[in-house]
Amino acid sequence: MDFDSFLNQAWDEHATDAAGVAQRLAASGPSLVTDEAQIAPLGNLVHHVYGEHLGRWAEGLALLHRLAKHPACSPGGAARAALARYQVSLALCEGSADERAAMSASDRIRVTALAAANLAERDTPRASALFAEALAEADRAGLDATDPANRALAVTANNLACTLEEKTRRSPAERALMITAARAARRFWALAGTWLETERAEYRLAMTWLQAGDPALARHHAQQCLAIVQANGSVPLERFFASEALALAEAADGNAAGRAAAVAQAREAFAALDEADQSWCRASLDKLAG
Repeated sequence: MDFDSFLNQAWDEHATDAAGVAQRLAASGPSLVTDEAQIAPLGNLVHHVYGEHLGRWAEGLALLHRLAKHPACSPGGAARAALARYQVSLALCEGSADERAAMSASDRIRVTALAAANLAERDTPRASALFAEALAEADRAGLDATDPANRALAVTANNLACTLEEKTRRSPAERALMITAARAARRFWALAGTWLETERAEYRLAMTWLQAGDPALARHHAQQCLAIVQANGSVPLERFFASEALALAEAADGNAAGRAAAVAQAREAFAALDEADQSWCRASLDKLAG
């Protein structure tokens, strides 16, 4: 198996078999690397699996150190810098070291947000404190809109909100972190993304407020999502999910007429999808119609 196939398969399977993917990463990942451009993507997956999914900080650090010593990883290169961020993040989670002081403001923000995401389900108070720290430093740093920390915060915030939305039960602290993360994703995607990422951040906010038990705010953000889609060509796939969010919000608020109208919009958007997109959106449509 070549590197790209290995990495793609690992991403496909990591959510359902994190331990198995971790084992394969350690056994085969470094040996498949043939180019420096492959180092950072592999390090990203190592950090994500050993950090967020497994909480096996020391093992993840050991594998990242192996990657840093790989012949393809040049000193002073972008790949080595990425590995350093992942290493500092895992060490921070483990509590074995805090090496952020020596980093640039941009890198500190990214590392702190990464560590918060890793800890969200294991130590919510600490995750909340770290994420608040990352947001506060971003405010103080006055970074340019093109700084990679903005995109890193957007991605991490979105993932944090998604992770907490999927929990069947949330503590008050987890609910608060979920809302803070969804709001931050919207803020930073507006800086780092296009209209597409911004409207998807509105979708995320709608789903977050549904899980938080506030259908009125969920409706507001679903409507904002739909408005952005309509202002940018009404792409069928985006219109479908915006309508889905609106239908769910109306249903949660007991508005049968609003729900029916939103479901009709979702059906119309679904009909405009190509066959490939219909195949994976059909379950969502069926759930709405049920």
